[in-house]
Order: sequence, then C-alpha cells, then structure tokens
Amino acid sequence: MNKLRYKFLSAVLGITVVAVSLAGCGSSGKNTDKNSSEPTENEVTVVKGVTGGSLAPYFYMDENNKLTGVDIEIAEEAFSRLPQYELETEVADALQGVLSGQYDIAINNYGYTDERAESYYFSYPYKTSFNEYIQRADDQPLESLEDAAERGYKIELTAGSLTGNALEKWNKDHPEKQINIIYSETDFQVRYQHIVDGTTDFAIDDGPIIENLLPKFGMEGQLVANDIDAETEDFLFPQNNTYFLLAKNEKGAQIREDLDKVLKEMKEDGTIAEITKKYLGVDTSVDPKYLEETIN
Repeated sequence: MNKLRYKFLSAVLGITVVAVSLAGCGSSGKNTDKNSSEPTENEVTVVKGVTGGSLAPYFYMDENNKLTGVDIEIAEEAFSRLPQYELETEVADALQGVLSGQYDIAINNYGYTDERAESYYFSYPYKTSFNEYIQRADDQPLESLEDAAERGYKIELTAGSLTGNALEKWNKDHPEKQINIIYSETDFQVRYQHIVDGTTDFAIDDGPIIENLLPKFGMEGQLVANDIDAETEDFLFPQNNTYFLLAKNEKGAQIREDLDKVLKEMKEDGTIAEITKKYLGVDTSVDPKYLEETIN
C-alpha cells in the first residue's frame, strides 16, 4: 500500500473513531433516547402562572408595566430556587384559568375554602394577614359583629369568599342577630363608594389593602379603618393564611411538592419576612406549624 493511500485511510478511521467516541460519551450531557420518559439533563419545565394583576400591594403593574407585589415577588423568588422550572406569569381570570388547564398556578392572595380544595391543590401557605372594619369616618367604630347586627348594618360581599362564608355561619348561629349581607361582584372602589353613599355600612378587608386603596380612591377623609377585636378575627379567619393554587393534575402535584420545599426554606431563612416587610410594613410570614403538611 503506498504511503498516500495509507495516510488517507488512517485519517478516515480517525474521524470515525472520534465521532463514535463523542456519541458514546454524550458530549451534550442530555439523554438523546427519544423513547425515554426520563427528563433530559438541564431540561426546564415552563410553569404558567396567572394573577388578577390589580390588587396592590399583593399583585399589580408598576410604573414600568411590570407585574410586582408581595405575592408576585414571593412566587418569583421561590421558582428562582427551582432551576428545573421557569415561571411565566400573565394577567387573567386566575381561578378559571387554572381550572381550564390554561395555567398551572394562581398567584392571587387566595385563602382556603373547601370548595376551592375540590378543584385545586393548595401549596403551603406563604403569608398570613390581618383584617379591619372599614366604616364611614363619622360613624361610631364597630366593636363586634353583634354590634353590627344590632345597628342593622349592611355589608357587600362576593359569594363564596372567606368573609362571606364566615358571616353566613354567623347568621346561622345567631338567628336573632343577623348581619345583612348583600352579594355582588363589584370591585373594591365601587364597594367602598357604596359605604360612602350609604348603600351599605361597612366592609371587612385586609389591613394592607385598605392602607393602599383608600388613598388611591381619594377616600381617606370619608372612610376609616378600625381594628377588629381578636375574638371576631378568630371567628372570621381561624387561620388567615394565603396560598398558591395549583392545577389538580400530575404536573400540579409535582410542582406543589417542589414548591413547598422552597416555601418552607424561605420561611426559615427569613426571605418571606423580608419581602412582606418590604410591601406591607410588617412580617406576615406564617406560623411554622402550617409548613408541615399540605392542607389538601
């Protein structure tokens, strides 16, 4: 064999050996078996988040038209600790969006109800809250639900809300001291305006919401927020925690399992306390006892 032909064959064999070696060791670090059900290395799963987008300080658009707020920042921080996921959040109907399968997780300051638990997985709670009465500035501050009933006060609520469910229970347990409930789907501004004009008489809402919304609506001089006594607070919201709601399917179950781990971690390392103080002025991270077992 002449030397030229020998060199040519050696080069071809060398290239073949290198190619086979590269294929064998998997230089990309990924599983290339199309029939394999195992996730490939470094594969990222997109998690589609949804929020109502207009309830400061929980979730809202900032001056740069970017979603922000305490719930949004907690969610973004949590998923930043889960490199296997990429969170993409949009503004839409949160409950229906997750129920329909269009989204994987609702980031919307949701509390627990039995009805919601039938349709969604609840994460570990990530914060708690406190509530206040909203009344006309010249009205005598309410001292209790019994006080509101005796005055014949009317309240406007959304059916199925935590407050609505609690007041229905109050009315059932106190047939002689009924709270006059008006159900509607009105937003906060309309609901508060109805208190100002006398259509209704009071509201019960999160303290942080009130502090943000009254100035925004120009109602600071017309409406005031008064403290709710501890007994009434315990009756209305025995554990007033906030949860992420996830799709009740295999993907939702896996996301919840991973998410719960980092929510507990964020509680323990003080991250949630830091974020809630930033937006709410106080640490509203949950009692650790709620971070041991999922609520549903």
